[in-house]
Amino acid sequence: MTLDEAIADLKGRITTISPEAIIRVMRISDEEASIRAYTAAEHEEQIKEATRDRTFELLTNDGLDVQVIFYDVATSLPPEEE
Repeated sequence: MTLDEAIADLKGRITTISPEAIIRVMRISDEEASIRAYTAAEHEEQIKEATRDRTFELLTNDGLDVQVIFYDVATSLPPEEE
């Protein structure tokens, strides 16, 4: 799996739970990225549950280190897209 495929998979999991989520991706290298999800606080636990095992699988099976970081959009505004 490529990093782009992994990011798309995780973004899909996030938007399935929270379609209004604002997502920002920072690619660090060809094998590492962070996904910041800005959405309602009530979606935090579901998003973490939907992505926790998958990010671990990506790391152990594919060597891809993709972190998913949750932010409550009511208290943390997302940065502008680059």
